[in-house]
Amino acid sequence: MSGNVSLARLHEEERVLVTAHRGNSIEYPENTLLSMTKAVEAGADFIEFDLRSTSDNVPILLHDATLKRTADVEGTPEEKTLAEIKKLNASWYRRMYRRSAPLPEKVEIPTFEEILDALSDKVAMNIQMYLGNPVALKEACRLYRKYDMYDKGYMTIADEAVVQAVHAIDKDIAICLTPGWRDRADEKNMRRCAELGCRFFQPIRETLTPEKLEIARSLGLRANAFYADTELDFAFLYQLQAPGIMTDAPARLISWLESFK
Repeated sequence: MSGNVSLARLHEEERVLVTAHRGNSIEYPENTLLSMTKAVEAGADFIEFDLRSTSDNVPILLHDATLKRTADVEGTPEEKTLAEIKKLNASWYRRMYRRSAPLPEKVEIPTFEEILDALSDKVAMNIQMYLGNPVALKEACRLYRKYDMYDKGYMTIADEAVVQAVHAIDKDIAICLTPGWRDRADEKNMRRCAELGCRFFQPIRETLTPEKLEIARSLGLRANAFYADTELDFAFLYQLQAPGIMTDAPARLISWLESFK
């Protein structure tokens, strides 16, 4: 992505948008500043990451409910302080496999603010929300406002009750509603997304059809399809005319797309 970050501009772009799923996670430890930075360097339009909370209510990047897979520690992030989280090496899982040892250089679990501070002016953000703690949810909204993310990132939320909680804190926060898994692209759910003011939505690749994408376009929704890592899957979504693709392999997808220019 080049130029100023803008969801409004990206929504109107007449090309396939690339969302880096957990950063450049096929090559680097997922949900880390390293992975996110490498995705930006590759040219991704969006970075996607997951937010959970520490025991002291700091939003951090982590997908799983526990720390075992990526940091080789038992327990949940909600049971540990930020100081304890920062002692961990989050590189046990990399290149799509669990490893027998982490990288020798420590790769930290970053806070939401560290990602915003480093990259909020460089790339759009798809912020997956797993914050069950209302104090941490309020803090994430505060940071969103502090870094003026209104036209630079959206919060992806599965539960409409959480959408309402977010909008009770700040009605202007951009949302992507993801109800269910395989039924996100059902017309009823797409219409609800549009009613809530969503501009982007995140359907599952296998559920997409030309008819569903046309309904999305008519509602002003731009699909960022989840997900594709191989050329075969890239081609499937490209031929379907999906306007956005989420991928663990942003550099690979960008190179593939450039071959059509």
